[in-house]
Amino acid sequence: MANMSKKRLLIVGQTPPPWHGQAVATQMLVDHEWQAWETDFVRMAYSDGIDEVGRFRWRKIGHLFELTRTVRTYLKENPGTVLLYPPASASWLPFLRDIYFLWRTRPLARGTAFIFHASGLPRFVRESKLRTFVAKLAYQRADISLEVAQEELTAKEVFDARESLWCPCAAEVPPYSENTVTVEATRSVLFVGSLMEGKGIFEILKTAKMMRQRGAELVRFLIVGKWSDEGFQRTCEAYVESEGLEEWIDFGGQRTGEEKWQAFRSADLFFFPSHYSSEASPIVVMEALGMGLPVVTTRWAGIPAMVGECEVVKLCPVKNTEAFADAITETLDEGGVETWRTARAFYEGRFTPARFIGRIEEGLEKAGL
Repeated sequence: MANMSKKRLLIVGQTPPPWHGQAVATQMLVDHEWQAWETDFVRMAYSDGIDEVGRFRWRKIGHLFELTRTVRTYLKENPGTVLLYPPASASWLPFLRDIYFLWRTRPLARGTAFIFHASGLPRFVRESKLRTFVAKLAYQRADISLEVAQEELTAKEVFDARESLWCPCAAEVPPYSENTVTVEATRSVLFVGSLMEGKGIFEILKTAKMMRQRGAELVRFLIVGKWSDEGFQRTCEAYVESEGLEEWIDFGGQRTGEEKWQAFRSADLFFFPSHYSSEASPIVVMEALGMGLPVVTTRWAGIPAMVGECEVVKLCPVKNTEAFADAITETLDEGGVETWRTARAFYEGRFTPARFIGRIEEGLEKAGL
């Protein structure tokens, strides 16, 4: 029986699969034992794999109606419930999905808390008078805007939320010890994430080529993740073959659980050259820091606000292969025990699941929900 002294929170969102930052963060919310809230969860299931994210499928329309019906029924049966919802990414299809779903459900909730995992939606809306007008049906005047990325144009500003709070996500990593770090004869640079153009996969290949041309000692670039597009996969694999980079590049496939953590332990550096349009606060960067790795990444979207103060993170301009090669070479030469300790301490001070949940609870309290 539910604890009647607690307020009620309905969490709506995607949990893995597919494996991406928003899904992992939502799973943390679902697994958490909330003290002040009685929580329930309704799972979005628009995409079964990373290759379906953001793409039209007829079954997604059916799922939208089913999801809306389920949430409406829940809110009618549980008056006084607060809705916690992750607004869409900055593209037409998910935007229109949100318009319908939120227009039909928000009036039945006592309050609304939005957690903006994907960056770019405020600018996407503001750039069009039509989108600005229609967006009022869905996003206007939420009780709290929990903003994962610190954007120049904020969700609070565009959607007029009553309150807002910066709320970077979190990563749950295994207990860390310097004794768990695996030392390999060949230095290893690791990427973990979706294998798509926006995540900088082709920039990894070009960086490896530049380092080889400079006469650098062999570095193994391990690229872990699932391909989002077969055509892009063929392009990348053909490039590796044509440039003779087989010794330098290893497409390691998707890895989860202990297999993924072992990839982190075996690496000397984490390389994340993203210029992805919806990048906010990438969880894989948090995981890398939690595993004691220095990071080379981009001065892009929410990344600088997230890790710009970390001494073992180097920020480079997007798509700048020369800057990437310089930063990787310099970082590999600097590595050591102090680097591992600094990275781990930065993670523990900012990006543990407890801190993420704490920020959300703070936001709900700030909004008076």
